[in-house]
Amino acid sequence: PHFVLSPPPPWDPPLLIHLTATPRCNMRCRGCINSAITRREGGGEDIAGEMDPERDSTAVAELIRMEKGAKEAVLCLYGGEPLLVPKKVAEVMALVAKKAAPVKTDFMLYTNGTLLKKALREAPELADLIWLYSVSIDGRERQHDSVRCGGSLKTIRANLAELKKRRRGEVLMWSTLREEQSLLDCWQEFKTLREEGLADHFFWHWVESDEPFKDLPAYAENYETDLTAIMEEYTAALERGELLSVVHLSELLLYWLTGRERGSSACGVELSRNYDIIAGQIRACADLPASYAFGKVGEDGSVSLAKTDLTSLVAYKGDLGCPRCGVHGYCGGRCPVQALEGNPLRLRQYCQLMRLHVGVFGRYAPRLATALEKNSISLEELYRRSARLTLFTDVTP
Repeated sequence: PHFVLSPPPPWDPPLLIHLTATPRCNMRCRGCINSAITRREGGGEDIAGEMDPERDSTAVAELIRMEKGAKEAVLCLYGGEPLLVPKKVAEVMALVAKKAAPVKTDFMLYTNGTLLKKALREAPELADLIWLYSVSIDGRERQHDSVRCGGSLKTIRANLAELKKRRRGEVLMWSTLREEQSLLDCWQEFKTLREEGLADHFFWHWVESDEPFKDLPAYAENYETDLTAIMEEYTAALERGELLSVVHLSELLLYWLTGRERGSSACGVELSRNYDIIAGQIRACADLPASYAFGKVGEDGSVSLAKTDLTSLVAYKGDLGCPRCGVHGYCGGRCPVQALEGNPLRLRQYCQLMRLHVGVFGRYAPRLATALEKNSISLEELYRRSARLTLFTDVTP
């Protein structure tokens, strides 16, 4: 640990289950890695079905019961675009809440944000059911619209304004960074949305791709400049006693202050605690092809799981030299989707960027630690208010 301010937070992740509501999507975003839309292997098979609320709610409840001692679970509705089937989404949430009792279940929705207003008209109960909305926004209008084909940021903003009147849950803005995009542009949009009460949290992630960066040195230079500007604002705010919830920066601060090591890949896919249900299959990750399925859901909702050792999914970490890397304790190794399905050169480029990311952050760690102490913000508060939400993202950039 670099500093010891207070006891470390109780790292108490809930059981996390992803359910693909539909593989269909109303958009065609550049760089989409959804296996049911863009993967060459198994794509036609994946598109065959949408969720069945009765069947899949039974399966989710059974998975929760199988997790001995589970006190809390989170069901995350994924796609495609889940709000193409809003009534089914509301139905499955209500059924899971009933069937999984007494285990407390919260509900999260991943959405591109273009159908929120329409969905709330068709299924108004969603506003009461959803605990966290993850909305894909990739910068201000010009940048966002250039990569999110088939929708517009103007529509999303209007939808978020309507949602603000009714929602009980919080909104996380999720930005996916492509080489030509500016991180600072995404940050500016988040600040605007936050000031208007339309977003509460921010996360960004480098897009997984089959192609290496065309000019990594130039991208790294721009990223360092943008991240430095963000860290200045993030740090200055904390020094005023204001926590800007950039969830993965908050988590990295906890790692820095406590000396914690992740002990797995960021998503923990190899720990056999990830359940991603898509078209009756149970996978370790919905963004991996059907060949990686390790369980099935029967027509009656019964669950069958193969006793599979998933550590092979992260065997690439040995080839990359992850255990010898100075940031491995935080990073945990690059996302298996990129490692198993992407470009090997790009995978190594991500390693360079992750070291840069942590290095820039480290310049501000002493000021951040002092700010926490000065403003009596405990590590547990930092975890509860912000860092905990990395669990519901891709965790690291």
